[in-house]
Order: sequence, then structure tokens, then C-alpha cells
Amino acid sequence: MRFVRTGTDRFKASLARAKAAHLDTLVKEAQAGETREASPAQVEARRLAIQRNVADPLAARVRLERILKGNDLSDISYLEQGLVAARPVCRIVLRKNDSLVGYGTGFLVAPGVLMTNEHVFEDASWIRESVAQFRYERDVHGLEVPSADFALRLTPAPLISTELDFALVQVEPRSLRGETLEAFAWLRLDPTPGKAFVGEYLTIIQHPKGERKQICVRENKLLKYADKNPYVWYETDTVSGSSGSPVFNNSWDVVALHHSSVPETKRVKGKDVWLTRDGKVWSADMGEDEIAWKANEGIRVSRILEHLSSKHATHPLARAVLNAKDPRVLGIRSAAETSLDAGGIQVRRDGTGNLSIFIPAAVPAVAEAGETEAPAAPPVAPQGLPVLEKVVVNQTNYAKRNGYSPKFLGAAATVPLPKVAGGAFGKVFLLPGKKAELKYWNYSVVLNQARALAYFSAANVDASRFRGNRDADGDTWFRDTRVDAVDKAAQTGNEFYKKQSTFEADRTLNPFDQGHLTRRSDLQWGASDATAKRSGDDSYHFTNCTPQHWQFNQNSRATAASGIWFRLEDAAIGSLAEGAKRLCVISGPVFDAAPCKAGADGRLRLDLMGKRVPDAAFGGVKIPKQFFKVIAYVSGQALKAKAFVVTQEDLLAGIARLRPEEASLSALEIRLYQVRIAELEGLTGLDFGPLSQHDAKPGQESLVLDQGLPIVDEAQILF
Repeated sequence: MRFVRTGTDRFKASLARAKAAHLDTLVKEAQAGETREASPAQVEARRLAIQRNVADPLAARVRLERILKGNDLSDISYLEQGLVAARPVCRIVLRKNDSLVGYGTGFLVAPGVLMTNEHVFEDASWIRESVAQFRYERDVHGLEVPSADFALRLTPAPLISTELDFALVQVEPRSLRGETLEAFAWLRLDPTPGKAFVGEYLTIIQHPKGERKQICVRENKLLKYADKNPYVWYETDTVSGSSGSPVFNNSWDVVALHHSSVPETKRVKGKDVWLTRDGKVWSADMGEDEIAWKANEGIRVSRILEHLSSKHATHPLARAVLNAKDPRVLGIRSAAETSLDAGGIQVRRDGTGNLSIFIPAAVPAVAEAGETEAPAAPPVAPQGLPVLEKVVVNQTNYAKRNGYSPKFLGAAATVPLPKVAGGAFGKVFLLPGKKAELKYWNYSVVLNQARALAYFSAANVDASRFRGNRDADGDTWFRDTRVDAVDKAAQTGNEFYKKQSTFEADRTLNPFDQGHLTRRSDLQWGASDATAKRSGDDSYHFTNCTPQHWQFNQNSRATAASGIWFRLEDAAIGSLAEGAKRLCVISGPVFDAAPCKAGADGRLRLDLMGKRVPDAAFGGVKIPKQFFKVIAYVSGQALKAKAFVVTQEDLLAGIARLRPEEASLSALEIRLYQVRIAELEGLTGLDFGPLSQHDAKPGQESLVLDQGLPIVDEAQILF
């Protein structure tokens, strides 16, 4: 139906009484029977289209016959073909002036070319900051799949048609994480008119209200189209955010671009008014979801192609669409391809049922004269299991560590180490000479001696020089011998965490992992592989970790917010311009935080002004409920910073042996929030110096001073 940002003015102009009355008749006729209207030419064109998709001519004839007679039965390949058709469909996350303003749906119609509605992309300012999210969906187990996020280009110039309410935009060839756009294929648009029969069931693949990808496969008959009219009307269910979705016939051909809905109306005092689902007069304050929508309207694909051919034939985006080949003919891997990896042997089944078996073989390399044997490849774990890599830390040369550099972003963008203001949450650990900073390779830590955990860990990150397997798990952690020489109780080590098996099913004896504050993947950069690994390995100090529930620490994909927490730096790096891939990242626990509470809108919120509750103890260690992260960077030659807080309160509440000292913890979801740096200072007792003056604040209209801004997915994070 609509795009979630827009109001209702656009649609009021098109709601003529004659159209509404006519649709009433069409809906009644569609509900009366299964009659399907099609001309002989239309039937033959449809037969040829089905034949292209179904290799067996007999199966193609059977499918066509069933469609004509209204038979809802279909062979199982119909579902697999639907998965292929769904792959090029994406959620469009609309941003303007550094703020999230809404969602739409779009789909690829040629290599690198995205189609959606004109009323989704009203002008170039919407395109410049927006993102196309592919694979924003759930898997077969109902778990959230990590999306592939692609930026949009302004060259060549977007092709936007107000007349037919469509827009074509160029998409970047690689995602923010380096995935290729070609892997998502595209939906070739067929110029043949009449690709669906009146009475035929249609399907829309969409992102309603910006939610994970959904499909409507029932109560969705084609009501009417006319050769001289660019519109097609149908009954398919859609809601806000579905604007720009592809409308498919029963053979998975795109027949229309969905763009709006037509409401139930009645005449009141000489005016047409809209009705609610219970028959009352609708008003804008009720919200669009209360409207009784009688039918949906789409722009016919044949008319869009005719428009491109006659008016924009020389435009590069139009040419790409008009000349696009079927990706299946070109051998593009489809969404229906499946893969099973068993100990290195891979069995793949593609969308047509063909099986391929890949068996790894060790082929000895023959060295040329004067060459030395190539080093062995890093170990590859079975699918789904992380690589375990040996961690090497030289504990004899701590004095040589460079530590965190405040001028890493440039002399004019200094980011000093935070200062502990007052020490209300514990005494700062000091080395001889009253030095609080523990320097490591490219990062530094300041310890809370009373809590035996870090106050914070501050790191310099240079993404342009990342090297090696940054996501590998280390095999061991190290105590900092400098700390032990002063006070062995000042760092929490293996006496608490014990030796946990990464794949242990029962974590009830000790549910806590050594959760990195500064990530290994952020530190593993340098001039050589050896230098990068040395820096990455140095992250494995107990001073650089806090107890994190294993489900939280191991980045469960079932919980979107926990996944976002571990991808914040990736989102920042992917958003920054080339040549500006440097960050300063400061992370740490929030001690004795006030528990979250339910906001007025029913959502859980931070309670930044609430009463603090002492952290509960487990095994003699007080477990922080929340963690913070500040990311500083340079954008447009200006220093900027963003602050975030995440909570693990729900997981702590499920631990029977966790002993609260004053109050019990309520069961809450894992949540990520963006907060102002000034608010974070009050929450943590840290002074971030000039950073609060460079706070890249979220949209003021969506940020409540004492609650923070809930972050639901990565698309809300703009650097």
C-alpha cells in the first residue's frame, strides 16, 4: 500500500467517486466466482512465458490450464521459484539530514538498477543518504538473517517519473561489507501487455512498515486492467512501507509496480469521506492502518517499459532495464540454491534441482627454482564453527606498547582519553608513578580497582589497513603482569571465567564469557600481517574484557540488538568516505545502572535519570547490566562522535544463582540505544572532554532526553 512516510494528500486527489463505486462492483464480481478472462493472444503469450521458466512442456501446459480454470494447485517448484523472485526485493531505508524518516520497498530490474515509487524517492536528497537492504528477512527457523546493505548512487542521474509514479536508481556494486550486488540477481521486466488474467491470484513480496520481508499469497485477485490505462487493480493485502513492491502473476512474472491503495468511501454532506474498518468516518489522527482499504492499485510494467522506450531511450538506466537479460539464462546463482557442508565436502542444489558435489583435495604446489614453499593456509573450521587461532602475547615488552593516541584522527580532531570523574563507582587502579593508563598495541585501558574490571578501553582503528583473519577466536587470555605486580585482585581472570568450551551446550555452571571491550577485529591492522596479528592478539588481556552472558557475547543472530552491538564499528567504517576509514572507539561497562523501564509507547527504554541499582554478584564478581560505546570519526573535515548503550539485563534475570544486593532484575529484552554523550557522562561517571561538543545527535524529534533512542536495526545508524 502506502509508503510509511507519506501522509494522505497524494491519494485523496485520485479518489474519484466513480473509481470507488466501480471498484465496489469489481470486488463483488471477484468474490462471486473463479471466472478468468483472457484473450487468445494473451493465453498464447502466457504459455510462452511459462515455457521459458518450466523446462517440461507438459508441466507448462498443466500450469497454464490450472491458472485459466482457477485451480489453486501447483507443483512444489512454484515455491522455489518464489524464493528466486524474492531475492532481488529489498527494504529501502530512507534518510534525510542524518535522520531516519521512513521505509519503502524496491527491487532490482537490471544489473545494478533499482526500481521503486517516485513518491518514495521524491528528489535526489532522499537518495543520497538512503540505503537498500537486501536479505532483510528471516530464515527457515524464523531467525533474523544479517542484511546486505548497499548505498545508492546519484550517477547516472536517477530517472524519476511523476506521471507513472516510478523511480530508477543506480545501486553500488558492493555492500558496506563487501558483498556483490550481482548475487541478488534481478527481475527482468517483460514488455508484453496482459501478463495476468482477470480473476488470477497475484502475489506481492514486500516490506510492510519496514518489517522483515513478507509475502501475501491469499485473497489477492486481479480485479481489472484496461489496455489504455496504466493502472491495474487487485485485492492483495499491503500496508505502509509496501510502496515500490513488485506485483507477480501466478508464474512469477512482474506485472505491476505497487504504488497505492483505494479506501472505502461514502458521501457525507456532499463530500467523499474515507471509512474505518468498523464503518466510521476516518480522520488523520487515527492513523492509516485504521482505514478500510477496498483494493490496491499498481502501475503496469508494460506501460512503464513503453514510457522508458518512448521518452527515455537514451538514459543509461532506461537502457539497462530495456536491454536486461533473464539472470537465470546468464547463470546467476539464485536464492533457491542450497548448500550442505559436511566436514569440508559441500553438496549444492540449485533452483533447477541440479546437484554439485565439491570435495576438497590437497594438491602439493611445485616450487619454481629459487622459490620457498608457500606458508600453510590458515585452518578452516567446519561450516558454522569459528576458527580457533593461537594467540601470542609478549609479556616482556609492555614498555614498548604505543597505546591509544588522542591525535589519531588528526591534530585538529583530538579525542583524549576519558577521565574518571570522582570515582563514585570505584578507585582507579594506578601503576607505579601514579599512572592510570595501561598501554597496549593501539589501545589503552583504565581499570576500576574496586570492581576488578575496566572503566573503559580506548582504541585507534584504521580500517584501510586491516589484515588477516580478524574474526578468528583466540585460544587463550592473558593476565597483565604489570597489574599483578601491584594488586592481583585488580583484574578478573580465569579464576572466574574458568575454561569454557566454546561449543558447550550447558552453560549453567558459568554462563559468562570473556567479552571483549575493544574487539580483536578492530585492532588487527598494521603495515604487515605480523604487525596486525600482534596487535589483534594483544586484545586478549583480561583487563580488556568484562563478564558478558555467553548468548550476548557470541552474537546470537536471533537477537537483532545484540548483533547490532557487535556491528557498530562495521557500520561506521562502511558509512565513511574512502580515505577516512579511521575511528577512535571507547568502550566499557556501565556500573550500577538503573534498570530499563517501559516507556509511554510501550517500548523498553533506558532510565538515564532513574534510581541506580547495584550490580548483582555471581561467583564473587559483580556483573554489569549495561555497556557503552563511543565512536569518534571525521566527516566533512569535522570531528563527530556517537554514543550507544546496550543492556544484557534479560539474560542476567534468567540466572538463578545471580544474587542481587538490593533489588531483583526484571526480565527485559536485549536492547541497543543511542544516547547523547553528555547523558553518557552522567551514566558512567566519565568525562569525555570535548566530545560532547561534537555529538552527532540523532533526530531531535525522536530522542527523549531521559530515555535514549532505541536502535532496532543497523539502518538506523548513520555515521
